[in-house]
This record gives sequence, C-alpha cells and structure tokens, in this order.
Amino acid sequence: MTDGLAIFARRLGEVSPRWFLRLILILASLLTFWLAVHLGSGGVLFVFWRRTLLVFAVAGLALVFLILAYLLDREKFFNLAENLLEKSVNFRAIRVPLLIFAILLFAFILLGPLSQTFQPLPSRFLLIFIASIFLTFTLSQKPFSHSWPSFLLSFILLSSLYQLITNYQLLSSSPFSRGWSEGTRYYHASLLLSERYYGLSLPPFYQDLSRYIVEAVPLLLPQPSLWLERLWEFLLTFILPALTSALVLCRVASAKQNRALWLALFLWGTLYLLQGPVYFYLLLAAIPILAFYHPQKPLPSILALLAASFWAGISRVNWIPIPAMLAIALYLLETPFKKNLFRYLAPPALYALLGLVTAYAARQWYFSISAISPEMFNAAFWQQLLWYRLFPSALQPLGILPAGLLMTAPLILLMWTHLRQNHWHWIRVSGLVSMLLVLLVGGFIVSAKIGGGSNLHNLDGYLTLSLAIGLTLLTDRFSPDREADSSPRAFSPLTISLAILALTFFTVSPAFPSLPARDRHENALASLQQLVDETVAADGQVLFISQRHLLTFGYITGVPLVPEYDNIALMEFAMSNYRPLIDQFHADIAAHKYALIIAPTPPGQLQTRDDPFAEENNAWAKRVSIPMLREYKIIAEFPEGDFVVLAPDE
Repeated sequence: MTDGLAIFARRLGEVSPRWFLRLILILASLLTFWLAVHLGSGGVLFVFWRRTLLVFAVAGLALVFLILAYLLDREKFFNLAENLLEKSVNFRAIRVPLLIFAILLFAFILLGPLSQTFQPLPSRFLLIFIASIFLTFTLSQKPFSHSWPSFLLSFILLSSLYQLITNYQLLSSSPFSRGWSEGTRYYHASLLLSERYYGLSLPPFYQDLSRYIVEAVPLLLPQPSLWLERLWEFLLTFILPALTSALVLCRVASAKQNRALWLALFLWGTLYLLQGPVYFYLLLAAIPILAFYHPQKPLPSILALLAASFWAGISRVNWIPIPAMLAIALYLLETPFKKNLFRYLAPPALYALLGLVTAYAARQWYFSISAISPEMFNAAFWQQLLWYRLFPSALQPLGILPAGLLMTAPLILLMWTHLRQNHWHWIRVSGLVSMLLVLLVGGFIVSAKIGGGSNLHNLDGYLTLSLAIGLTLLTDRFSPDREADSSPRAFSPLTISLAILALTFFTVSPAFPSLPARDRHENALASLQQLVDETVAADGQVLFISQRHLLTFGYITGVPLVPEYDNIALMEFAMSNYRPLIDQFHADIAAHKYALIIAPTPPGQLQTRDDPFAEENNAWAKRVSIPMLREYKIIAEFPEGDFVVLAPDE
C-alpha cells in the first residue's frame, strides 16, 4: 500500500510561480490594509495629522502591493520579479545561521523592548507573514517563486513558536493567582491529598476530577511548589496535544518517507487542537483509543475504550460520548463495508454501548464521592443560555459561531473534496458526517451557556474527532468499498493556504506574548500574613474565597482551612442561582461567621451586553459581592493579586 505521506505529497502538488507570487502580494496587501484600518480606528483620522499621514501611507502601500499582484500577468514584469528572486539562492550558503537568527529575532521582537509595537493583532499577523517570507529563503532549496510548500511550512513553524512563546508567561514567579481561577484549580487538585495538606478529609471538587488528578502529580513531590505546578501545566498544554496529533499521524503515515511533510502535518495537527483549545486533560480520553484501537484486535480495543470512557466520565459531561465516537470513527474509516449491514454495524453498536455505560457509571461514581447536590452536579444542563454570544459581541468580536466555522472551514472543504469521489458505502460516510455535525452543533450550544467562555474550547470534541477523520481522509487512508477509477484529486492550493492562514489567525488572536512575572510580592505576602495572624490569634475564622492556593503551597501559614465557598464554587452557585447554597452563604455572611475574608476585587458596577462576561459579572455582583459588602468592609486591597481583604462591618 502506498504510504499516506506520499499520497498527500502528490495531492499537494506544485503551484505555478506566478500564482505563488500573486498570493504573497495579495496577502501583503490585505494585511497592510488591515493594519491601516487599525491605525485609523478610534477617531484619529484628520484629528492627529501624523497618525493620519501614517494611515494613508500604509493604505497606499497596500494599494501598491495590489497593483504589483495585477502586474504579474504581464510577462516582462513577471520575468523581472523572478530574476530578482533568483538571486536569493546566494544567501542559502549561510542557511543555518540565518535560520537561528530569524527565530531569535522573532522571539526578541515579541518579548523585547519592541513588543508594544506588535500588540495589535494586524501587527502580529504581519510580523509572522514577514518572518515567514524570510524563513522561506533559508528553508527552501529552490528559488523563492517555487517555494510555496516552504512558505507554508515557515508559517506553521512560526505559528508554533508563537504559541510556545505566548504560553511562556504561565511560568510566573508571582505567588498570586494568574487570573480568576488558576490558584483555585490548584487548590482543587490538592483536595485529592487533603489530609496531607490540610489535616482534613475532604471530598474532591465536583467538576473536572480528571483535571485535578493530572494536576495533583506535582503535589506528590516531597517539596511541591507553585512554580513546579505551573511548569507541569505548561508542559502538558503542549505535550498532550502533540501526542494526540502524533498518534493520529502514526495511524495513517510513516515519518520515514517525508520527514519535513510529517513534521508540518504534526505541527499543524497540534496547533489545530490548541486553537480551541482542547484542554490537555480531556485528550487523555482520546489518546488510549488512538494508541491501542485496532478493528482486528478486539481485546486491546475494548480495554482502551473502557479506560478512555471512564476518564471521560470523570471529565466534562459533553465528553461522555467522545471515546465511543472516536472508536466508531476509526472503525468506519478502517473497515470496508461488508454485505451484511447488521454484522457491519454490530461493532460500532457495541462500542457505543460499552463507552456510554462506562462513562455514565464513572460519572455516577464521581457524583457519589463529590458531596454535592444533584442539582449542582448537573447544573450544566439547566444554566442560562445566552444565544447572542454565538454572534459578534463584546465577549467574542467574531462571534462563537462565525469563528468556529471559520476555524474549521478549510478542513471541511478538504474533507468534502475527498468524499465526493464516492468510493465508500453511504452508511460509513453518513456515520462520520453525523458524528461531526452532532459535536459541532453541541459545541456551539455549550458555548452559548453562561460561563461558556470567550474562546472555542467547547468545540473540543469536534476538533479532536475532525482531526482524526481529516488526516485519515487527506492521506487517503479511508479504506474504499469500491475500486477507485482514478487517483485522489489534487488539493486546491488556495484551500491548503487558507487552512494554514486560519490556523495562524486563531493561534495569534487570543493573546499577546509577554515575559512571565518575576515579582514575588514578598511585602504583600507579609502584610496578608500579618492580617491572618492577628485574626487567628483572636480565634477568628479566615475564609479564603480566592487565593486559596497560598495555603496549599505554604505562602500563608498558621491558619486552618475553611473549605466552603471558594470562588469557582461560588461562581457556579451564582450563575446557576442555586438558592440553597446561595442562601446559606448569605446567612453565614449576615452572621459574621468569618472574621476575615480574602475575596476577588468586587466588580465596580453591573454591566451590560456591551461588556464582556456581563452576565457572569452581574451574577457574582448580585449574589456574592453586594451581599458581602453589606455586612463586611474592605480593610486592605492587593491590586497585585486582584483581591481584597474584608472584615465584619460592626
């Protein structure tokens, strides 16, 4: 059988030098014009004349690029461009030093003194575009105009580097929580070792047990630290998506045939999962299937399915069907249809039954040990749906629905082109398409839920399954039912280019790289410790609503843990408006049960839909902050950790 990479390479084909140069110039024009639009936003045109002149200069440059793209149709101009680019071959004698220099310069620009210049999204995208052109000169053995594959590889390499640099800020030395939930997540992981850390036997948190099992690993060390916990999460953020991508590729192609192409597909697959992102701990429900499933080896396949389904059951509820769906997809992809429909569908039916039953049983077991009411354990089924978030809003400028479709459209087009060859029984194609559609629609619905987030992480199941199906189709590993009357169709070079450009866009859009914080805030910790010590000395209880990880990692000592009311739990109660627990919180606050409370900085006011996360903000303000501020007063503020300290307002 022909290797999948060889088939993919043939389908990739070559593009004409004229087409490639026109693509470069059109991209340069679009990106430059996008930058001009950004520079002219905010009412600066004809108000600040220097900025106005800059806007028109950049827009004029965009027009020049467009004119040059048009002139490529003229033979003399095209020959002149090719002759100029031919001279670039001379630089390849120092290719390796140039490559190292380009990577270091790229990282320096993003993290160094010039970083502020490239904070706007158009600037970042333009930087990757320019760096990709430079990198193409160093990677390609051919003249630039014949280097379309090298240009795409450069884009993927730089997008991967950007993703790595962006996440580097996770390795902060600050003792305080990075963002709303980081510190509390680490505290939730420590609940699995609660007797060691707090001298209490506490149940696990009732959401995402699988995440906390993974994040508890560094807590098993003799001397755990917050930085090691962050390093562990940083590594897993890349390792598990990379492993998933590698396992999919290993099922369809060997790296020996074309290492550069395998690397490109591997990095593309990794970034495809990260653009959601698919959270690392969820991928552990897919990895056993990808690693051990084989349609002709039932025992390891079933064991992998059971293990993956159990993991899914203690993860998010929308991941319950994913292991079974992935096993069914691999079966449909790798097993040709046989005449007996019942016998052909028996294995998928068995996978569905075993997977769903195992995942449901695991979820019920998780509920039994979580010490939470069934209403809150299943709150995801009845929390408010905010349909407007599917469309452009303050939370997601593109809108969840358009962004999700844009993110996956190129891969869908490539898969559809392959499926049009009609070499497969309709039941196989229908099964694959229906599973993808269910996960895509389901992901959009979950994204509309209050607390659904601003990114596309709720499309995680769809992204995982579509990666496995997509790479199998694109490498022509979808076992045919009928003899092919022709070789697989060549890919559209425009669609391939868009698949990589879309990936870069969603890699670059979410965040701008920055160096991790190095300030250890020792004075702030000392001040907080003093407040805590004074309260404990007076026999008062101290409630850490946020920053509870300070107890876990020993930044704050000498205070017993109050396990109730951490900020993630309170936010879930508030978003669900679960009155039994909200009313209990209000009663405890009214009774001044706690002599000191460490809480997130209260929101300044109620928000409207013109503000991101308005509904979450308002739920917290109405059901947590405002009732608390009626009974307690702020006695200290810690802006470096975005929290305050409150005491009863006697």
